[in-house]
Amino acid sequence: MSRQAKNMIKYVIKRILLMFPILIAVLIFTWILSHMMAVNPIMNRISGGIDRQLYERELRRSGAFSPWFIQFFLYLRNFFSGDWGNSFIILPGKPVINVIAEIFPKTIELMIFSIIIVPFIAIKLGVTSAKNKDNSKDTLIRGIAILGAGFPVFYIATLIQLFIGINLKTFTYGLIDLDVLYPNNPIFITPVPAGGIGTGFRLIDSIFYNKQIYLWDTLIHLLLPVFCMIFVSLSGITRQTRSSMLSVLDQDYVRTARAKGVKEKDVVNKHALRNAILPTSHLIIGGTAGALLGSLFVEVIFNYTGFGYYMYQAIILGDYLVINGLLVFSTIMIISGTLIADVAYTIVDPRIIY
Repeated sequence: MSRQAKNMIKYVIKRILLMFPILIAVLIFTWILSHMMAVNPIMNRISGGIDRQLYERELRRSGAFSPWFIQFFLYLRNFFSGDWGNSFIILPGKPVINVIAEIFPKTIELMIFSIIIVPFIAIKLGVTSAKNKDNSKDTLIRGIAILGAGFPVFYIATLIQLFIGINLKTFTYGLIDLDVLYPNNPIFITPVPAGGIGTGFRLIDSIFYNKQIYLWDTLIHLLLPVFCMIFVSLSGITRQTRSSMLSVLDQDYVRTARAKGVKEKDVVNKHALRNAILPTSHLIIGGTAGALLGSLFVEVIFNYTGFGYYMYQAIILGDYLVINGLLVFSTIMIISGTLIADVAYTIVDPRIIY
């Protein structure tokens, strides 16, 4: 085993061990936050649409009437044993882990398109901008990049919803089940037939079971949210690619290639882009966490019933167990994604040594 591989293994083990203190810190934060909220179970008795028996059972399960250190110990014990509690407002009686398993695939479907599509478009725009420095193409591309960077994602999403969604009403529903949109059609709320095994991903299940109406419904309601996330995500990668390309195009080896009569297309793609792509790859690989954060706002604006939508609903309605579960789960995803990104950097750029 090479020295680089040994160092990498040590680094990965070290990072995994460091994940636990971060996770404990997040658990402490969520526990304190839940006890400071207006829906503090000790100080409030929420009435209305909540199942009283379920609510009281959750209070007993969490030890709400015990000393604070006992409550926190029970909170940690339940978390690491897989018992994250049950939702008592949004989906009464449903375990939080099951809620996450149901909604997270929808967010993955939303994110995956932007994660795959954005690098190709952004790199192409960045290269085109660098090749045409200071002319009309460069000005247009830089203007689009500035717009994407200058406006927050929720503002862009609202504009798209207002100016496109209202005129094309097919796009205004978010991800609402087909039995709501088409109540007269004898169809189910899932493309998976009775007795079938589903993945949780509507696109995959629709294709696998050849349910074209579900496939079309999913794609048509993904279009505007995905377009919004792509537009906002383009900015950083486009500007980084342009900056890197301009720097590389001034290097001696690029001028030498041109002096030898190499075609400009080959100079750009084979000589310049290969080196300019390294700084950009860091943004691309590390952009997953940003995509998850951006999806939170996009889902709320477009009524897309995924991770961010339920987080918003849980905060508004005070379903603190769902809030805790979603916060902790998102932290685990971000920490894991950062670790994977750091490992991927060494594959893209072997000069990095840990």
